[in-house]
Amino acid sequence: MPLPSGKPADPLVIGLDLGTSACKAVALDSRGRVRITAQASYSLKSDSEGRAEQDAHEVWQAVVSTLSDLTVQAGDLPLSGLSLSGAMHNFLPVDAGGEPLGPAMTWADTRPDARPLRAKADPHTLYQRTGCPLQSIYHPAKLAWLARAQPQTFAAAKRFVAIKDWVLYRLTGSLVTDSGLASTTGLLDIHRLVWDEEAMTLAGIRPEQLPELVSADTVVGGITDEAAALTGLPPGLPVVAGSSDGGLANLGAGVVVPGMTVVTVGTSAAIRHLSERPRFDPQARTWSYLLTPGRHFSGGAINSGGLVLEWVRRIFYSDLPRAAGFEALLEDATSSEPQRGDLVWLPYLAGERSPHWDPHLSATLYGLSLHHGREHLARAALEGVAFCLADVWQVLQPESRLGVRLTGNITRTPAWAQLLADVLGVPLELVSAADASAVGAAMLGHEALGHVDGLDSLAETVPGGHVLEPDQDRHDAYLGKHRNFQALFHSLHPGDR
Repeated sequence: MPLPSGKPADPLVIGLDLGTSACKAVALDSRGRVRITAQASYSLKSDSEGRAEQDAHEVWQAVVSTLSDLTVQAGDLPLSGLSLSGAMHNFLPVDAGGEPLGPAMTWADTRPDARPLRAKADPHTLYQRTGCPLQSIYHPAKLAWLARAQPQTFAAAKRFVAIKDWVLYRLTGSLVTDSGLASTTGLLDIHRLVWDEEAMTLAGIRPEQLPELVSADTVVGGITDEAAALTGLPPGLPVVAGSSDGGLANLGAGVVVPGMTVVTVGTSAAIRHLSERPRFDPQARTWSYLLTPGRHFSGGAINSGGLVLEWVRRIFYSDLPRAAGFEALLEDATSSEPQRGDLVWLPYLAGERSPHWDPHLSATLYGLSLHHGREHLARAALEGVAFCLADVWQVLQPESRLGVRLTGNITRTPAWAQLLADVLGVPLELVSAADASAVGAAMLGHEALGHVDGLDSLAETVPGGHVLEPDQDRHDAYLGKHRNFQALFHSLHPGDR
């Protein structure tokens, strides 16, 4: 998209987001406009034993493809930097030369078990230092599992790095990690911004086995000649460390003011509340991570989102093509009013994170009778996802006076978004972005390279969307049904309080 002749070139920064199943890139100008997008997918390798892994080389090939596509589209446009966003809670063992010794274990892997570690430590004080509950999704349990299950790989590893760190290394030759992504591992003291000794002891590793810590806005180096030849990017192009996809999704949604909240619903879902300091739950049901100094985001993530809708579509709407099946499912689910005594679905098809932290939870459908059809199951699925988010909302108790922004695939379906607003009982502002995490990474890159006067000015460029006001009558009905949802959960899991 060439600029009109005679006008000065506006520098573009690439935001590259490395997700669970795809990498996405945007080229963002200094006025917050997305000029170019590109993406490529890769596989998440899973099995019935709970394995959920990524092949680092497959991810790298997708990165090369994505960046090559973007540079071709850019033509003569002025690319001035690149900044990264990375999925949280994954690690990759590498040797002294940075070569992977095996696949990367992702957040979705359920093989680790944190219970033995909780018997060896004071989980409360560890949570207060790291912001991460001592649960199986975090690095202490994952690394301890690797040491038991694959002792040769564990012993041979020179370092344990995130996929984002490794891609950064392939692009620049620098093997570092940013404090924001590090704060999502359970290994970082988020107050002193150093690796936590007790957490490392639980994980069975030494400080030198982890990357050097840098701030998210650090320019870690330039694109190497080798990476330039593969991607088409200019050699020496500055590369900014970036941060976690969760934190940068907040930024990409225009949320930089403490007190603002983002609800994201995609394959999974999360609530993230921005604050100046960490926020802790007395029962460690939520987490608190770092974005940039003075900006923390606390919240909870759930495993059930579009994942549940995909299951319902595959089982009950398989007579229709995929897109038509989703359309029919959503039409069925949102065409009637909530019924307090109707179906209740605990949608734990993939276990659960906040607030229950049990990877082995399974789904339960209660109240099924002969008169129910697929339309009732469709509605129960949407309500179940919304009630899971309401569970997190109750625990987190975020402020809502500064606004709650809604992002993710849910924004493409206003009726589903309205149902969520009715369940939570708060206004939700729809924000549509090419990819909020990639946009947030590019914003951080502009700030790091001095193109803008702080992140606030760029965040203000994110256009606000339509605000969905909750319907009070439907909210009252959902309050009763949410209580039934919680009562069913606790009757099946009496030890989880």
